[in-house]
Amino acid sequence: MFYKFLDDLNFVSRCKKYNLGLWQCPNFLFLIMAVITIAAMLVTNYVAQQYTDEAVTIVSVAGVAILIMTISNFVIRGVEKVAEANIIKTEFISIISHQLCSPLSAIKWNIEIIETEKDGGNNLSPKKLIFLENIKKSNEKMLKLVSDLLEVVRIDQGRSIFEKKDARLELLAQEVIDDLGYLRAAKNVEVVFESDKGLPKVHVDCKKMKIVMENLIGNAIKYSKESGKVMVTLRQKNDNVRMVVQDQGVGIPRYQHNKIFEKFFRSNNISKYRTEGVGLGLYLVKAILNNFGGSVWFESEVDKGSTFFVNIPAAKG
Repeated sequence: MFYKFLDDLNFVSRCKKYNLGLWQCPNFLFLIMAVITIAAMLVTNYVAQQYTDEAVTIVSVAGVAILIMTISNFVIRGVEKVAEANIIKTEFISIISHQLCSPLSAIKWNIEIIETEKDGGNNLSPKKLIFLENIKKSNEKMLKLVSDLLEVVRIDQGRSIFEKKDARLELLAQEVIDDLGYLRAAKNVEVVFESDKGLPKVHVDCKKMKIVMENLIGNAIKYSKESGKVMVTLRQKNDNVRMVVQDQGVGIPRYQHNKIFEKFFRSNNISKYRTEGVGLGLYLVKAILNNFGGSVWFESEVDKGSTFFVNIPAAKG
């Protein structure tokens, strides 16, 4: 909380973050307004005590009001500029993501055709097979990134479609862990999965729920140390099903805890380890869970690991 308070006071860094001059930056202008308001109160009180003429008091108050209105106009313009930049950024991401989908999908289809011909007797050399597998993995990473970008845009614009139905989280979790086998093998990380028996179903969109699990479990694997262990547990907590994903990895600095669910945010500690990602996963996790009536929170300490908790209401009936 104290770090967040200090960060809020550092209006210079926030203005640079939004690429705004001081007289366009809402943080700085609000500070100026606060100072002017306090000064206006003191001046008005002084004028009222020194002069009995009401006209003088009215003129001084009117002057202060005009000054505050002028500063307010700067604030509005600064907010509008930030909002306009955000709209342009969202539209740019949407256009670029759509444009990337077609060539990436074409690459995927061609890879599948080559693999089919390979199985049919058109043998490739071991070296070419390695190249083909590398292309396939890189293409899958790009497709996931583009898919995440498009999903973020849809959620931000309120266009994301959720097809909810009753589902069992333990089955979805096992599917996700199996799908992440390549990542577990690359990092030599053991994933231990435990689930209570007879867990109630949850009412979710299975495809989007798997996105939540892929990001949480995938992050736990990626940020684990070599030959580490990740614990995934499912338990019933009152009227909720709780998923806990625990790793023994690099952890997140405490002063950055309040930013971890922001778009494109990556912890300094994580960046130091050159881990892949653009900082969309946890933003998607929180946005999707909000639609399910669920919640997510975490505990983390540098060099000791992180634990993420997810609560999802059990399906009625």
